[in-house]
Amino acid sequence: MEPVIWRDAEFIEYSQATVHVMSHMVARGSQVFDVMAVYSNDGEPFVFGLRPHVARFVRSMQLMCMEDVPSVSQIEDAVAETVRANCCGTDAPLATGPWLVKVLAAWEAADGILPGTLKPSVYVVVSAFAAGSMTGPLPAPVRLKTASMPKIPSTVLPPGLKVAAGYTPALRHMIQARAEGFDHVVFKDINGDLAESVASSLLVVSDDKVIAPPLDTVLDGITRRAVLESATFLDIPTEVRPVRWRDVVEADELLMTSTTTAVLPIGVLDDAVLDAPGPVTSKLGDVMSATLAGRHELSDRWLTSLKG
Repeated sequence: MEPVIWRDAEFIEYSQATVHVMSHMVARGSQVFDVMAVYSNDGEPFVFGLRPHVARFVRSMQLMCMEDVPSVSQIEDAVAETVRANCCGTDAPLATGPWLVKVLAAWEAADGILPGTLKPSVYVVVSAFAAGSMTGPLPAPVRLKTASMPKIPSTVLPPGLKVAAGYTPALRHMIQARAEGFDHVVFKDINGDLAESVASSLLVVSDDKVIAPPLDTVLDGITRRAVLESATFLDIPTEVRPVRWRDVVEADELLMTSTTTAVLPIGVLDDAVLDAPGPVTSKLGDVMSATLAGRHELSDRWLTSLKG
C-alpha cells in the first residue's frame, strides 16, 4: 500500500502530491506549515499538542494573507483522518510508529509575484520517523555553533509565521555548521541576545532557573511550552525575558526543544564544553519522556487520541 495524503478534504496517493516547478510555493517559498508528532501508546495513536499546533498553523495562514482558511476543528479532523488512514492496522502503509504529521498550506498557481488566487490548497502528510529516544533516555549531548548573522528580525518576518522562505537563511548556516563538525546552529537576535535554532527553541539554565527568550523575537514553540510547564510541575523556577549572550555563555546548562527532539542537551557551544546533560535538563527530559509515553500527570493535557 502507498501512503495517502489529505488534500482539500479528499485523499490522494503519495505519488500524486506534486506541484509544478513554477508554482508559487516553489518559486516564492510561500508555503506555510506546521509539524507535530504522533505516538502509539498501547497501540493507540496519540498526537502531541494537537490544538496548539493547529491553532499556530491557522495563524500562519492568516499572517500570510491566505483566504478561506479552514477552521481549527476542520484541520484537527483532517489530521485524525490521515493518521488513521496511514498508521492504524497491520496492513497500514505506515503501521510502525512514531510518526510525523505535517500540515501545509500552499498557493499552487503563480501569476508573477502574486499567486493566481489567495485561497490555498491544504495538505496533511504523515511519515514515519525515528523518535524512540523521545520516550526513553535523553539523547547524547549535541554540538552547537553560533551563527555569524542574526535571526531575521520580527519587524521583517513575524516569529509566529512558519513560512518556508523564512527558513532559507538559517538552512545555509546549518549546512556550514555541519561541515565544521557541529550538529546545530544558534542565532542571536539583532540586539545580540539569544534567539533560537533553525527549527528548535533554546532554553538556558542558570542557578537552577530555566530562562527562555520572549515570544516577540522567537517562535512560540509548542514543545517549549510543554517543557516550561514541566519545569513548573517540578517546582523549577522559570523566567521569560531577553537572554543576554553573556547569560548563554555563563549558563550552567543549555538545552534545545522541538517536535522531533523533545529535550536535547547541549554539550558544546562553539569552543566551550558543558557538563551535559545537567541535573535540570535530565529532570525535564524524564518528565517529557513520561508525558509522551502517556505515563505522566501532564499526558492528558498534551496528548490527544486519534483512534476515532
